[in-house]
Amino acid sequence: MRNTRLCDSGVAACGGLIALALVLLCVGSVRATAAEPVGTVAAVVGQAQVTRSGGSELRTLTVGAEVFEGDRIHIAADAKLRLSMVDGSVLSLGASTDLSLSRFHYAPEEAARNVLLEVPRGILRVLVELLVAQSTFEMQTHTAVASVRGTEWIAEAEPQATAIVALDGRVAVHNPQLESGGEVVLFPGDGTTVRAGQPPSAPAQWGAARKNSFIERTMVP
Repeated sequence: MRNTRLCDSGVAACGGLIALALVLLCVGSVRATAAEPVGTVAAVVGQAQVTRSGGSELRTLTVGAEVFEGDRIHIAADAKLRLSMVDGSVLSLGASTDLSLSRFHYAPEEAARNVLLEVPRGILRVLVELLVAQSTFEMQTHTAVASVRGTEWIAEAEPQATAIVALDGRVAVHNPQLESGGEVVLFPGDGTTVRAGQPPSAPAQWGAARKNSFIERTMVP
């Protein structure tokens, strides 16, 4: 009888150790696969909030807060936000803007970058450092896709149209709704408007008043 009890105690002890090992393994696995931040809040004026990937809870963004791939960022009607991203790019969001960090892969050791920003509404200023050949950096709205190889531009997204102006470098723009999107390339000072179901308008130099209005609306102190 005594031996049986000892055996039972040994089995229980072994079971406890196995359970503990599984818990530690799971914890280690979660830590190993925890998402890495892709940027931080550099400046904010007014109320800015974020919804994490797969969730619905709105969290307030403050200076120093981290953002992650899959985040959906919401800027109030009287607010602005500037993000400093891990790849060196800077995103400045004006009032009443929604931004999804849909894809943000950056691997400097591989000289690779693959970024997709989605802007269903609002105004966004993007500053991107020079990209290597195998990298992509794209912004998508309802009516336009802008892709770059090192530039600075501002885009205002509305449900039926997107206006884009290049401030520096080059930006290629097409309409993803069309099989042949009629791609245009913008140089500094050039702007285009992409309406639903239509290719981008021919690039044209914007007047100072319109360009400066876009710059002012995305200027974050």
